[in-house]
Amino acid sequence: MFQRNNNNPMPVYFKLQSTIKEKIERGFWKPGDMIPSERQFAEENKLSIGTVKKAVSNLVHEGFLYRLQGRGTFVTGTYINKDKIRYYRYYSDFGANESNTKIKLLDIERIAPIPSTNRLLKLRAKDELFKISRFMNSDAGPRVFSVSYLPQKLFRDLDTPLFRAKIEKIALYSILEENYGVPTIYNQELIGAVCAEQEIADHLQVSVGTPLVSIEMLSFTYKDKPYELRTSYCITGEKRLFREY
Repeated sequence: MFQRNNNNPMPVYFKLQSTIKEKIERGFWKPGDMIPSERQFAEENKLSIGTVKKAVSNLVHEGFLYRLQGRGTFVTGTYINKDKIRYYRYYSDFGANESNTKIKLLDIERIAPIPSTNRLLKLRAKDELFKISRFMNSDAGPRVFSVSYLPQKLFRDLDTPLFRAKIEKIALYSILEENYGVPTIYNQELIGAVCAEQEIADHLQVSVGTPLVSIEMLSFTYKDKPYELRTSYCITGEKRLFREY
């Protein structure tokens, strides 16, 4: 697994750290997998325990691994706290009860490349996309209309009946992690205000020109690789969007 190179001035702990990270990024160990113990690493690679501990501790600090006392060290899944990663939570005020919402899938389509989208997702110009359209309902009616673009080559069977059914019950980021080994490491967002155009107004059951909150989000997995571009249009008013970071 790990090869010494006495001509390489890089510290030994960093070489081991890089080797473990590479195996995680290549999918040799998937989210939730337990890696060998520090003693195993030391014995198999003829390294000191101190060297192995430093390499593993650095990867824990970087978010690639996490430790469970008495059980071992595991590959991190979605690095963002899963209780906080729910993107569309509605509250009337701090401390108020959260509004009940449900996801409704409109469609999953296989579409041709979109130059601007492919560029943001760091795809080749010819790479085809999935387009996922859905909205979120509350007791008061539709609250969020959302469109996501994902690379077909990374999520090849995402439009099968099995996944269509899952998307209305399970958060998309969880489906991608559990079925494709693609965890969310971080997100970037652009937030603004727009007036509803006809298609969006129809989905949200509001008048054309209604003010909406617009959230454009890029989601990243290992190696700073973007895997989803999502644009959401959100109704606010007596109920407001809540985010906890």
